This record gives sequence, structure tokens and C-alpha cells, in this order.
Amino acid sequence: MKGYLREFGEKLKESAISILPFFAIITILYLIFLPFNIFALLSIILATIFMILGMSAFNIGVDMSTMKMGGYVGSNLSGSRRLSLMCILSFLLGFLVTIAEPDLMVLAEQVTGVGSKWLILITVSLGTGIFLLLSTIRTIFRISLKTILIVSYLIALILSIFAPSNFLPLAYDSIGVTTGAVSVPFIMAFGLGICAVRSGKNNQEDGFGLIALASIGPVIAILILSLFIGNGASANPSGEVVEMISSASSWGGSILSSILSYLWEVFVVIIPIFLFFLIYNFLYLKLPKNSIFRIFIGLIYCYLGLVVFLTGVSSGYLPMADILGFTIASAELKWIMVPLGVVIGFFLVFAEPAVHVLNKQVEDITGGVIKKKTMLIGMSIGVAIAMSLIVMRALFAIDFMYIIAPLVVILVVLSLYTPNLFVGIAFDSGGAAAGSLSASFVLPLLIGICKAMNIDSMLYGFGTIAIISILPTIVIQIMGIRYNFVLNKSKPKKKKIVSSITIIDFD
Repeated sequence: MKGYLREFGEKLKESAISILPFFAIITILYLIFLPFNIFALLSIILATIFMILGMSAFNIGVDMSTMKMGGYVGSNLSGSRRLSLMCILSFLLGFLVTIAEPDLMVLAEQVTGVGSKWLILITVSLGTGIFLLLSTIRTIFRISLKTILIVSYLIALILSIFAPSNFLPLAYDSIGVTTGAVSVPFIMAFGLGICAVRSGKNNQEDGFGLIALASIGPVIAILILSLFIGNGASANPSGEVVEMISSASSWGGSILSSILSYLWEVFVVIIPIFLFFLIYNFLYLKLPKNSIFRIFIGLIYCYLGLVVFLTGVSSGYLPMADILGFTIASAELKWIMVPLGVVIGFFLVFAEPAVHVLNKQVEDITGGVIKKKTMLIGMSIGVAIAMSLIVMRALFAIDFMYIIAPLVVILVVLSLYTPNLFVGIAFDSGGAAAGSLSASFVLPLLIGICKAMNIDSMLYGFGTIAIISILPTIVIQIMGIRYNFVLNKSKPKKKKIVSSITIIDFD
């Protein structure tokens, strides 16, 4: 018991250090730009406490459950050497972890004109499943990750030329919403488990990249779908600006509504993964009961932690984002949103649960060569730059393709020069950075700006998550190129041995 309390205390400290800077920024913005209301301020404080407690419990649960399950399944599959089984289960796993993602459900519910939200859900999930299958085949046969990623992004760019313009932001947003806080650690551990039973010097490199490929698959799937649907997609009417909490009853009602909603949504995410694992364990793993029980306890930590974390984000930060975006963009000094976006973006990454899971795995797998802190700073810089582009896009009504096309080209070109290990890590970091706060804070912030500017949020609000996912990838790739340059420069150069013997020729 003492061990659990000590571990929870450590996670609590880490979570507080991660989230409190973000809380400070939002509080300062609230006090400067919005009329003071004690209940609104208390809602932000309580939301922050929820987020700290939730992230602490979630991180403990990830270590105990999702990482274990993914590792067990991956290593057992790879050891079985049954290619057909590996392909079937990889596809099934990709489909299950995607179709239940709350962020994807939220995104699908905001789109009309495509017949049914289930068309979006199934299309995106099929894309993830197919590309997770492709990623598994790549790992087994040691196909170059660079090659597959470059070809995939070029296919996406070509499809973008023919796809309806209002579908493009939605398609690229699926990069982030398909890799949530539960699926990221499971998919990562699954890939690392497949590599663990193999021999060879490239195991470390091949362990990363599954999230990257699982993210680009839905983009291609949605773009193909758009060719058949046409210009039908549009955003649900955004209506009035969200009202700020102004009483104890509205405060309590918001929290209760969020808790009830997320109790079901997170359960729907976790239960398919756990059932999948139980069936696989019954058929192949045969783990002892105490191991299964420990994984179950870890999943409870995960479940409760994610419910509490998302409740905090939804009840406190989501309405505040919408109001701040609308209020600041309505003012004469609306350009101030650009530097504010940079600051928000930098500290946003610190509060993303999936980011900490990824960075810990990167440090562990690379034996400390790539530090958690280094990854965190790199991703923060990437999201800060992304936020500046996102805000300018909304303020100046810049077409989405004028931003995303150059970024994808830069992404592809940099990957040609990035060390193999950093390619997988960089692309995985993009999926992790575009997590819960991107969907629940940044997107509402941009929708608020769009309302103030009286522009279509489908064209200038959607696409936000895509830009957030791509910029950290670019920054981490640049870090990789620099790391390789410094490493090569520090290697001792072989000096030519000059003989001291004088050779005399005789006539």
C-alpha cells in the first residue's frame, strides 16, 4: 500500500509541474480579458485539480495495464511467426482502438452532410486498421519506415488536389483524433513487443512508427471517401458563444454532466481493448491470474484517471477557450492572439497525458540517449509554432492548403535526411501532441475566433489538430538531423600515418 501511495505522490508532483503553468496562463488571460466572476475562477481552479489528479492516476494505470497488454500481445504474436494471424489481429486492433475514441466521436458529430456520423467513424477506423496492419508487415519484413511514410504523405497530397476543399481540414484533423490517450500507449507497446523477440541492430528503430502510420491511414481514407461524397460536408451550426459559468448550480451541473458523459465514453474506449486482451490471453498467452488482476487494477486507474482528467478539461477549460477566442478576436487588438497562441501552445504539450507516456518510452528504449526533457521541449516548440500558424489562419482567413501543403513537403524532405531512429519518434510525437487538450481546448478556441470573425469554422477552424500534429514532427526531425551531425563531428577521425623513414634512391 505504501508503495502505491509513494508512486501516486511522485506522479502527482510530475502532473502538477506539467499542468500548473498552463493553468497560470489561462487564469491570467481570464483576469485580463473577461469580466471577473468568482464561480468562473473557481471552475478553472477545480478543473486544474481534476486534471492533476486524473493525469496522476492515468499515468500509473498506463504503466500497470495498457503498456503491459500491448507488450504481451506484440511479443507473443511476433514469436508465433504466424503472419496471417498477425495481420488479422493488427487490423482488428487498429479498428477497435479507433472507432471507440471519444475525440473521433466528437469530430464526427460536428460534421453534417455526409449521411451519418457512422460513415466517418467507420471510414477512419478502417484507415487506421489497414495502416496498422501495414505497419506490422513493415516491422516484420524490416521495410524502410521512411519509404512508406514518404509514399503515404505524397498519396495524401495528390488526393488533396482532387478532394473537395471543405473536406481537407476534416481529413487532416483525423491525424490527431485517432491516436488518443489510451490507444497511444497500447499501440506503442504492441510495436515494441513485436520487435522485442527479434534479433538485429534495427530493433530500436523499428519499435517506433506504428502511431505515425496509424495516423496517416485515416487521412487517406477520408480523402478517398470525399471523392465519392463531393461537397456535402459542413460543420454543425456553432450557434451562440458558450456562456461562462456564473453560479454554483451551473458550475455543479457542468461537472456532473461531464462526469456522466465521460464515464460512458471512456468505458467504451477501454472495454474493447480489455476484452481483446482477455480473449487473446485465453487463447494464447495463458498468463497467471495475479497478472491479469494487476492489469485489471491498472485499467481501473486508467479509467478513473481519464474520466477525471477529461471532466476537468470539459467543465473548466473548454467553455473558457470558446469565450476567450471570441472576446479577444472581437477586440481591436485581435493580432495579440498570435503571441498568446504561441505561449498557450508551448505549455499545452506539458499537460497532454499521451505526451508523457511517449517521452518516457523514448527515453527507456533509447537507453537515455534521447531524454524526456529534450523531447518535451522539442514538442513544445513545435506546438507553439503551430499555434501561431493556426491563429493567423483564422484571423486572416488563409486557405488550409496554403499551410498544410508546404508543411507536408517540408516533412517529407526532412525525413530523407533524418536518422532512422528519429523518423519513427518524430512522426509518433505528432500523434501524441495532438491529444485531448487539442480537441477540447484549442479547437473551441479557434471556433470562438471564427465566430468573432464571422467565417466558416469548417474551413478555418477544422484543420487545427492536423497542424498541431505536423509541427512537432518537423521540430523533432530537425533535432535528429542536428544530433546526427554532432555525433559524426565528435567521432575521432583516422589520421594518416606518415612514415618517418627516408627512402634514398640510388642510381
